[in-house]
Amino acid sequence: MPAHDKYHAVVARALEKDGWVIEAEQVRLRVGQRRFWIDLQARKPSGEAAILVEIKGFENTPSPIDYFYSVVGQYLVYRVILNEKGPKIDLYLAVPTQASQQLLSEEIGQLVLQELHIKVLIFDPEREEVVQWID
Repeated sequence: MPAHDKYHAVVARALEKDGWVIEAEQVRLRVGQRRFWIDLQARKPSGEAAILVEIKGFENTPSPIDYFYSVVGQYLVYRVILNEKGPKIDLYLAVPTQASQQLLSEEIGQLVLQELHIKVLIFDPEREEVVQWID
């Protein structure tokens, strides 16, 4: 199992504050011999459909655009696997407010998120709260 992201516990607490129950951490997907891990699975207590959350920090990277390429590729691979093999479940990319105010709010970030229908959960790492859901 891979190591937890820097914001793993922060996002889990933010989801709980937002009324979600964390059902699983490090959710495993398998395709052939390859294993993939999505950070969190959460569900509303009312029994609504669950969500999966992949957490990315977007800080301390020498090239934010290269990191963005990697993050978008990872998200799309996970979504393809879920569409093919997994349960029908929404996948969200969780990013801190700083990332949403930088690259993701730039024209290229907005174009990619919209064109590829990437769902985003923006969280405040200081307050450990969900700031916005983008579907």
